[in-house]
Amino acid sequence: MGPPVGTFHFSPRPNRANEVQWREWGEAAFAEAAAADRPVLLGISAVWCHWCHVMDETSYSDGEVIRLANERFIPIRVDNDERPDVNRRYNMGGWPTTAFLMPDGEPIHGGTYIPPEQLRHLLEEIADLWSEQRDELVTRAAALRSKEAQAKVLAPGDLSAEIVDAVGGVIRSQYDSEFGGFGRQQKFPQPRLLRFLLDEFRRHGHPAAAAMLQKTLGAMAGGGMYDHVEGGFFRYSTDRQWAVPHFEKMLEDNSELLALYAEAHRTFPEAGYDRILRDVMRWMDAVLWRESGAGGAFAGSQDADEHFFALDASERAKHDAPYVDRTVYTSWNALAATAYLAAAHALDDAKPRERAIAVLRTLAGRMRAADGMLFHYDRGQGPELADLLSDHAALLTALLDAYESDASPEALDAAVALAVRLEERLGDPLMGAWWDAPARDAPGRLAKREKPIEDGAVVAGAFLRLAALTGDDRWRERAVRGLRLFVGEYRQWGQFAAAYAGVVASTLGQPIAATVVGPRGDSVADALWRVTQASDDPQLLACQRLDPDRDGARIAALGFPIERTAAYVCVGTACSAPLRTGPDLAAELGRARPRTE
Repeated sequence: MGPPVGTFHFSPRPNRANEVQWREWGEAAFAEAAAADRPVLLGISAVWCHWCHVMDETSYSDGEVIRLANERFIPIRVDNDERPDVNRRYNMGGWPTTAFLMPDGEPIHGGTYIPPEQLRHLLEEIADLWSEQRDELVTRAAALRSKEAQAKVLAPGDLSAEIVDAVGGVIRSQYDSEFGGFGRQQKFPQPRLLRFLLDEFRRHGHPAAAAMLQKTLGAMAGGGMYDHVEGGFFRYSTDRQWAVPHFEKMLEDNSELLALYAEAHRTFPEAGYDRILRDVMRWMDAVLWRESGAGGAFAGSQDADEHFFALDASERAKHDAPYVDRTVYTSWNALAATAYLAAAHALDDAKPRERAIAVLRTLAGRMRAADGMLFHYDRGQGPELADLLSDHAALLTALLDAYESDASPEALDAAVALAVRLEERLGDPLMGAWWDAPARDAPGRLAKREKPIEDGAVVAGAFLRLAALTGDDRWRERAVRGLRLFVGEYRQWGQFAAAYAGVVASTLGQPIAATVVGPRGDSVADALWRVTQASDDPQLLACQRLDPDRDGARIAALGFPIERTAAYVCVGTACSAPLRTGPDLAAELGRARPRTE
């Protein structure tokens, strides 16, 4: 028998999915499969997932499916949000994933949503194959493993502008000039791709990049993918026109989109994106925010409910709102902190900044252990699943954002400590880049670690900033070495290599750092700081305000006079003379900018 039913989340509508004797992912379940000599039925679902709910209500409520799953398989159910490491290795094209595995965790077959009649047939067929032709299945699995291993061999190479141009070319070829977005069928928002376009426009002023970006931002916010009643974005559009959404609302997506629209508002202040910023935060604060001790955190998601979200405001008020998953996820909350800091900057509003710092305070107290271990999620019974790369990457970025916005002067020390932990637990000292999880005894394909290009790009970008802020060039060396490892692989990711290409572009240019030295409240220092904050140059990798009364050691380490109120602009290792006025600083930042093009 599996664990108590409360361990799993099933569809909120009537279903019998709990009658399947689901086990949690772990050594015990696979040991049971080996002892019973049965294959594994792996169901990967998500709290917010519409078709996962449909599968609970149909296929997993079918009496014969329930009988076959319990009698001839060891059923394992995994929540995608809680176990992204499992999902990364076993997802069969979407959610739900329905995968059939051997007792050692190697795949036999799989798909996404499978209707009851088809699932009955597959359960019988796979169970019979395991009983009667297992040698053939084992041989086939070994051949597949060998083929995958050869395909995943990373080939380091030199970083070049060709990488940025190649990814940009793929993006342009996929752009839908009629409706905005990328592709010709269902459309996802792809905030990292859009951020690449924004930064390319900021670097080079290409009108085509601005046109693609703004048409897409307008289409997403003006169409059905946006909730015009309560605010916030649904997960994706099922059609090319951005008219018919899938109604899940995710903390992850809304955080990344909030940060994107905030940055777009800084570069295009007349476009009206400030309304979107306030609207998204209105929904996040009203629906996802949960107070917790001295801080608080955001819940993970709100369920899809096509009937509720089709109602106007007055009708919604008469119905219960869709279910909210109150689980706290470290990576998503860190993304939210970054987004709220960006919104505070774009709107010149202190309230979002305060909320971001509250989130970071909660993550430090709730999701980090005394030894620096960083946990992925907490349902309310304590944190679980330590040291995933995605959590480290997002939190490291948020800490640097908090420091560079002058919202949390102590965040730089916390970022350095987290970066050291990341390198120790997830860095590869032989080949470079970073593993998605620490080395561990784990069942199935979790025993083999992977190096994801997107998370690796986020870490590299953070390390570049860390080098510019601290003056310690070892962080830049690690970033470059990590990026080089993906040179032979990035093309196969197509437009999904946008984040990688963006960080490569930053690496190819000379890093710019702006430092303001002077007491808080000093009119000269305040004016200089406002100038640094107004810059949208993507090559400005470090921006910090140092107070002589608090930051004397850091000022001395950077080589600036502690007694002089001034700003300094450094391009690479060459720094300007002390700058005492806003116009002088703006002019120096302007002179630095062309060197990056």
